Amino acid sequence: MAGKVALVTGAARGMGRAHCVRLAAEGADVIAVDVAGPLPSVRYEHATPEDLDETVRLVEKEGRRVVAARLDVRISRRCAVRWTARCRSSAGSTS
Repeated sequence: MAGKVALVTGAARGMGRAHCVRLAAEGADVIAVDVAGPLPSVRYEHATPEDLDETVRLVEKEGRRVVAARLDVRISRRCAVRWTARCRSSAGSTS
């Protein structure tokens, strides 16, 4: 994964966080996005901005670059694509 950039949604905790850390351990830089807040349709405890901060810390601990944002990709996939394009220049190529 060296030289690659991974875009991970739901990155603040659970499987999303696990994917961020694993990809970083394998050499990828990470773009980590999550709503990190309440969703009306979700009945379980929501992720928090602090959860997303912890994901950033764990990726950086692997020695990789990470760009994180609170973003709801359900609203518009185009917002994620535009955000990814903005980050691409600082992090490398996405895959």
